[in-house]
Amino acid sequence: MRREVDVERVRVLARGSAGCVGIVALPGPGRARFVLDLAVVTADSAAYPRERRSATRVAIDLSPRHPFLPPAATALTPVFHPHVFASGLVCVGARWVAGEGMDLYVKRLIRLLAFDPLLMNAHSIANAAAQAWYQRTARLHPQAFPTDPAAIAFATGASAPPAGAGERALRTCPGCGVGLRLPAGRSGTVRCPRCGREFSTST
Repeated sequence: MRREVDVERVRVLARGSAGCVGIVALPGPGRARFVLDLAVVTADSAAYPRERRSATRVAIDLSPRHPFLPPAATALTPVFHPHVFASGLVCVGARWVAGEGMDLYVKRLIRLLAFDPLLMNAHSIANAAAQAWYQRTARLHPQAFPTDPAAIAFATGASAPPAGAGERALRTCPGCGVGLRLPAGRSGTVRCPRCGREFSTST
């Protein structure tokens, strides 16, 4: 059964995560919910980067028609993020594919909580106040984003956060000219937090 497969995938992910993924509860009879502790540095208020949250508890509820309908993720601890509603519901963003395992879904949550610039979407906002704060703070403190490069490194395929995971490269937005400090050693499409323009780059 698909649910049992996804439970095992999350168990394997947690075992190999070097503490990044902690299991609190797994789906069982009459309960279609994962509860996980994700050890990812993120913002829990507009006081970031002065104050920061080092872990977030999330619930992932499976649809009765799982995997044909997407799961719903909710932050159970405060997160101040453009893609997290005030209720805690997380707008994961990518279109759900029935063949995607829950381990990949959890990795995407990790990247989102860490403000991975490849997942930030200025055109799909769940919290307008957090978006305005993010745009302003990213200009004032570009070194503070992404909030946890090591967690992003793990979630994008490394078995453990590699040495140098915090290294960044400076790239200039062709739309507004702002300098963006991006994780080194990656390529893809970036959305500028200042003007919202998308552009392809590699670091």
